[in-house]
Amino acid sequence: MYWSQVRILVGPPKFDFDMTNIFAMVTLKSSNFYTKHALASFFKNTEMESDDEFLLINNDYADKEKFSTYSKVKIIENKKPLGFAENVNQAIDEAIKKKKNLIFLNNDIIFTKNWFNAMNSNLKNISIPVNNQIFTYKSDCGNLNLTPTMTLGEFNENYDLLDNIVLQHKERFKPNLKFQTPLMPFFCFKVPYEVLRDVGYLDTSFGKGGGEDIDYRIRCAVKNHEVNFLIDSYLLHFHGKSTWDGGENKEQIEKRNELYTKVFEKKWGKEMTQLFIIRKDFKNILSEKGLEELFKNGRFGDLIRKII
Repeated sequence: MYWSQVRILVGPPKFDFDMTNIFAMVTLKSSNFYTKHALASFFKNTEMESDDEFLLINNDYADKEKFSTYSKVKIIENKKPLGFAENVNQAIDEAIKKKKNLIFLNNDIIFTKNWFNAMNSNLKNISIPVNNQIFTYKSDCGNLNLTPTMTLGEFNENYDLLDNIVLQHKERFKPNLKFQTPLMPFFCFKVPYEVLRDVGYLDTSFGKGGGEDIDYRIRCAVKNHEVNFLIDSYLLHFHGKSTWDGGENKEQIEKRNELYTKVFEKKWGKEMTQLFIIRKDFKNILSEKGLEELFKNGRFGDLIRKII
């Protein structure tokens, strides 16, 4: 997804300064070194309230000694490796019990200055930061190139250059802009307590990973909650480094994709699968149902409600 495909939705922010938050992240052996950089940038660039909590879920007995220096971090040890939805549901359970918002974070992220300010708004909808998969940038000196798929080595700890890019990004747009796209992956997302209470847990029937975030988005739309990208919040996401155990081959990936696609189609039907999972050859669906304008204008919550 690139900037040329984005349609902007404008709306005033709604602030909830009383509700506190649970932040949650999963670390794995295969990507544990990304967790180190994610946590360092998070605690440097995130203003947390005194009652906010941070859960670090150790999915497969990764080395945790380096993370004990953060007083806010509470480490949860999984007895066995869990899939994405199961790990998110652990955090949802804690958030619902304590009546807190949930912010779930991939561990292959570099957090930037004031990234969470924009996400502290809106009581009713899910918020997702934008990143280098949507907006690609190159620093003025050319030493940092933010492409859709990157490694830590390509970033090379150029934090100052990243800060400058984020400033330039924010100068391009008016404040408080948001938008929706066909695919809105939950690489970093805030779910307000009201939404957690209304929509509940992620569906774990999709398997190891894939489809559960799209399913949750649909369930949110049915309950009149939107899922929005926030332009004011920009993160560097290394894309795929935190994915499950990191050791899947092509055949395993294809098998996993086939599984969650079948589960999704059984639950939501062929039309929704074509639009939101396969994401191609769907013009006839839009035309037959009169949904072209909603799709063109990025009003995917309305589109989902029309189809459902």
